[in-house]
Amino acid sequence: MKTRAFFLVAVLVLLPSAAFAQANPLKELVAVRGSASLTYERAVGKRAGFVELNEHAPQSGIAVSVVDDGGTGHGDKVAAAYLEGLRKVLPKADLQSAWPAGGTPRYQARIGISSEEGRMGEDSKLIVGAMGTTCQEQEGMLKCEEADNAPNALGRSKGTWINPKVTVMVRLYRADPDNPSAEPSVLSEDVYSVSYVQTECKDPGAAAATVARLVGEQTLLGRAVNVDFPTSPRALNCNPR
Repeated sequence: MKTRAFFLVAVLVLLPSAAFAQANPLKELVAVRGSASLTYERAVGKRAGFVELNEHAPQSGIAVSVVDDGGTGHGDKVAAAYLEGLRKVLPKADLQSAWPAGGTPRYQARIGISSEEGRMGEDSKLIVGAMGTTCQEQEGMLKCEEADNAPNALGRSKGTWINPKVTVMVRLYRADPDNPSAEPSVLSEDVYSVSYVQTECKDPGAAAATVARLVGEQTLLGRAVNVDFPTSPRALNCNPR
């Protein structure tokens, strides 16, 4: 009976982690004791749009471009990695710059990149409750009693260090072939942020590219994703030789 109970407990413990692994398309980057962290959110449009994407994109391909690299210098590296992953599911995908002159791609993946430097967080007031003592003389003797806790300001607590971060957004657009002048519609949006220790991750662009490659492989995924997990410089490949 005890053996059966232990087995049931083990199954219940493993179920959440198994469900997380199944729901996380970036699960190969998880590192429980890693010094970096990764957040990834994928938003998707209507199901009909993905049915059409799966039908037409293998023939028409997807044009990939960087619309804003935020002055990071990571644009080419991230775009190349995203395209590499994208071609695993859609071999005809290519960079927008390599698209035939005068041709309007039916699907476009536009990449934007931003970064934040490491900084010290804001200081906060440090207040600690301290016991008070009251004393009075009774019958020639001094008697003291402890009073309730009272808040006492003890100065300020220094803010914690906030690690640098690079954020990448990829929007997938669909142009209307029957109305080329119309604004393209958004099929999906992938946003991920890599937060890292600066001394342990010397090439954050390489880290962003590692994630971009996996995100590119998820282009045909028609469901939303929202995950936040620890990772490591090794998993992110941000110290390439």
